[in-house]
Amino acid sequence: MPILEAIELYFNTTPPEEMGAYFLLIIAPFLFFAVLVWGFTQVWIDRKQGQYWAKLEWDLLAVNVPADSVQTPKGMENFFTNLAGSKSSITMKEKWLWGKFQSYFSFEIVSNGGKVGFYIRTIKKYRDLVEAALYAQYPEAQILEVEDYVGNLPDDYPHDDYNIFGSELSMSKNNIFPLKTYDTFEHQGEKDMKFKDPMLPMFEILGKMRPGEFFWIQMVIMSPDSQDWRKEGAKYIKKMYGVEEKKKKGWFDTNVGWLPRGILEQAAGMVVGGEAEKAADDFKMFKITPDERELLEAVMVKTSQIGWYTKIRIVYGAKHELFRKGTSASMMKGIFNQLDAGWNKLSLTASSTPKDDYPWQEWSMTKRQKALKKKYNNRSLGMGANPFILSASELATIWHFPAADARTPVLTSLGARMAEAPVELTFAGDDEEILPNFAPSGDSKSPFAPATAIPSAEEAFSQPVEIVVPTPTSPTQSAAPAVRQVPIADQVPQIEPAAQPSDAPVFSANMPAPLPPGLDLNDEPIDSQDAPSNIPT
Repeated sequence: MPILEAIELYFNTTPPEEMGAYFLLIIAPFLFFAVLVWGFTQVWIDRKQGQYWAKLEWDLLAVNVPADSVQTPKGMENFFTNLAGSKSSITMKEKWLWGKFQSYFSFEIVSNGGKVGFYIRTIKKYRDLVEAALYAQYPEAQILEVEDYVGNLPDDYPHDDYNIFGSELSMSKNNIFPLKTYDTFEHQGEKDMKFKDPMLPMFEILGKMRPGEFFWIQMVIMSPDSQDWRKEGAKYIKKMYGVEEKKKKGWFDTNVGWLPRGILEQAAGMVVGGEAEKAADDFKMFKITPDERELLEAVMVKTSQIGWYTKIRIVYGAKHELFRKGTSASMMKGIFNQLDAGWNKLSLTASSTPKDDYPWQEWSMTKRQKALKKKYNNRSLGMGANPFILSASELATIWHFPAADARTPVLTSLGARMAEAPVELTFAGDDEEILPNFAPSGDSKSPFAPATAIPSAEEAFSQPVEIVVPTPTSPTQSAAPAVRQVPIADQVPQIEPAAQPSDAPVFSANMPAPLPPGLDLNDEPIDSQDAPSNIPT
């Protein structure tokens, strides 16, 4: 009997439930083995990536920009585009044996007691890349390596003195739908179309923090291995314009798919495949509404830029007597609500937010607080909520330096511009003494010790000082000043003139004033035309 006739006879004579049982019996071991292999590979890669991450060296950079510096968010957009040069092609050997992954960066805006500052955390390997890309857009910026500030808040909760609240942000829709970007923040009612910086409300909120309050915003980004997310945007645009792509049959559908298709057709009488293809609507593009057209243009703009995996965290911490949970939660929502243009929005993630509204939430509140603080300290991208894709313009909208005409009093910035050292200035040799007049206080043996030690404030007000009292002399007698020791802490008494010698002349009101020391007009005659030659210069 031919094979096809035997298979047809089997389908016609075997009950559907029996065929399903045989099918699961055959395919179940393969499925179990595939799941086991997949789980093993995930554990292996996670372990190797943890080892690779532990060996990385990090630098935390504080960035300050002069208040009168001319800058726009467009410069920061170019910065994020240039930063994409950190992406590397990871080989299979590097991925499976070393656990290597793409480098990532953390951009942070921090308020410690109302003092606002910008920070960038980068792998030491890419520090030069970060500085070069930033100086290219902001030549007058000052970049300094600083100590990490996360130690201002404790890591373990509940704590006797401090309490924290915060969350991670999630995107409500697909990654292809954009947020509101900086180029749309213009006041349409003003004549000059003045730019309204979207970060000013954030700065004002951060400036409201009192001493003992901390408000931290962290944006961790990493370049994906590929920019395949753009393909989803292209498919969406084609779909909205009525262009339907034909699905290509894969290897499984061509070689194996006939088996389950035959079972469904024989068992349930269903006809799988073979339907007439749906005709494309050639006039759909003419039926698009203005709002849909605006959204399509925004999707095209976003998918034309480089995308970054992004994760945003917010942490608010304060002492118990200053802690404002409700106010801080409203601030967190309000900062990012202005980026909602109806296409996409950022909202707090429920699973990452410490809550105690109900009794069962109190049990997990301290655990979530510890996890949130740990993830913030490590600048983790893998832990917590799923990362989403943001374009360079969206990143620049959230993290950029405000314009010169949009400064707020709470922003920490340089008071003046800083100039670089001359190019021809060389470095001192190892055997040369540099700055010989300066040394640490109290180090008298150092070759850089100052010539005279600078006394402290207590010493300066406790030692007596010398007061010089001039003594009148005759025209031919040099002055001999008198010196008295007067404690500076006491009230200065009335100074009496010193006793004059017995042979000193007695002056009267009609006598001429005494001449300076060393000048005697009787030494030589004075011509009416020439000045005396012995006048000291």
